[in-house]
Amino acid sequence: MRILFTFICVLALGVMGCSETAGTGGSGGDGPRDPGTGEWELVPRERVAEECGLDPVLLEAADEDFGFAWGVVRYGKLCHEYKPGGEDRVEEVNAVTKTLGAVVTGMVAYQTKDFERSGRKTGPLSDEDRIDHWLDSFDFNPEAQVAHVLAMVATNEDLSFGSKDFIYDVLGGDQINRLADVATVAIAQDPTNLGEDLEVFVQRFLFGPLGMRNSSWNGGAPQKTIGVGWKGTARDMARLGLLILNGGVWNGERLLGEEWTQKMTHPAFEDASTGYGYLTWLHSNSNHVGSLSTDRRQGPSAECTPVAIWPEYPHGLSESPDCNYEAPWTCDQEYDVGAWFAGGLNGNCIVGHPGLDLVLVSHTAPQIPGSSCVAALWPVMRSALIAPDPVFAGDDEAFCEAYAANRYAPDLLE
Repeated sequence: MRILFTFICVLALGVMGCSETAGTGGSGGDGPRDPGTGEWELVPRERVAEECGLDPVLLEAADEDFGFAWGVVRYGKLCHEYKPGGEDRVEEVNAVTKTLGAVVTGMVAYQTKDFERSGRKTGPLSDEDRIDHWLDSFDFNPEAQVAHVLAMVATNEDLSFGSKDFIYDVLGGDQINRLADVATVAIAQDPTNLGEDLEVFVQRFLFGPLGMRNSSWNGGAPQKTIGVGWKGTARDMARLGLLILNGGVWNGERLLGEEWTQKMTHPAFEDASTGYGYLTWLHSNSNHVGSLSTDRRQGPSAECTPVAIWPEYPHGLSESPDCNYEAPWTCDQEYDVGAWFAGGLNGNCIVGHPGLDLVLVSHTAPQIPGSSCVAALWPVMRSALIAPDPVFAGDDEAFCEAYAANRYAPDLLE
């Protein structure tokens, strides 16, 4: 059951106000959190304000400002989409495939969680497994665990705390494509139920249940690459983003562990990067993004976007005692609502805002570098969300001050 709530403790005009409410302008209610296997039903324009808590006039104005295919999902509903050519085209989404790969790896972990371990290449797939439990040979650090590969740090010679660098694996050939091999070995323990290869697994547990009828991965070949290779539509991209936002639940069924989605959308190893989880980019206000030189703090979204940091430290395999932020930034947060995104060449983006129950997508928008998804999409539509906001009612400055400080989460899912 989805409970919409707001704990409001914001400084506005020098006055501290605190209250608790049971809802916002959007009415997700207790209805479906996703379209299941059916087609998306676009919310009628006259109901967008009531059902989505968005201003349809401002969304339409954003269409002209943006100029490329994009869409908005809120409360599990397709609230708005813009398709300049009139079609939801099937296109290569490039590096967005990496986040797809993280989801599939997590699904294999979930489906094998009850398997018995009796030696190498047996048992449940875990992010804490050494890679050599599953593979006979590979070309990166022999001490690497699955988590190191998912976080793109496995090629470091030294994996100890403070010694790692984040090294972006563009096409996947340096480390992350081997995750497909790990997943293939894991599902081979039960080909009847899990499929005889990874293509069958993906169709059975991802594309089929999510209704991703227009998606293909490496052309349907049994061997998969994690770096690139997914072809799909903006609507299919939105389905993947919504699965992650919903903590791995789709159509009332758990397909992916909630803990796995948390690891995707929070920093994996703060000493290497504060802006990367499991094959997914995170909004970060401070320091390390590793060897990829693009500063993901650039752009107008930096002033109005909550950062992704863990509620407690240390976590998982990370030994970091805190979020590893540099002054003047701190590790303080009231709500765990950091924004995350998958970004690919030619403006293919999936952006998640957990505190707003919001997924944004763009499809083949060449003016957006893959590193700028949040900066490109959030400012385009945020006035349409802030204008009817029940607390800030169009006050962009006050909204952004609270939201960017992780102090405002009107639609946090509990």
